[in-house]
Amino acid sequence: APANLAAPADSTNEYIGGREDVAPVDGIAPAGLCSALVLIGAYDRRTGCPVLGVINEPFFRRDPLTHRWQGRYHWGVAYGDTRLCSLSP
Repeated sequence: APANLAAPADSTNEYIGGREDVAPVDGIAPAGLCSALVLIGAYDRRTGCPVLGVINEPFFRRDPLTHRWQGRYHWGVAYGDTRLCSLSP
């Protein structure tokens, strides 16, 4: 992005730049393709409480043989007494 414009907070800049050479810091990608995420969430308009969310990591890992990117996703639902997520505790 030009110096006088703010970069978007949704990782669009990381995707457009396409940098693959950014090393993780403590297991977290600080920049580059591996830091690009797609976040989707929904909330209860009456209470403002979150109800569900999905995080997609389209550039989670690059296959060393095929050089194709492999993605992964995480999800969670919290509605009433229901609490479910794709991550183990």
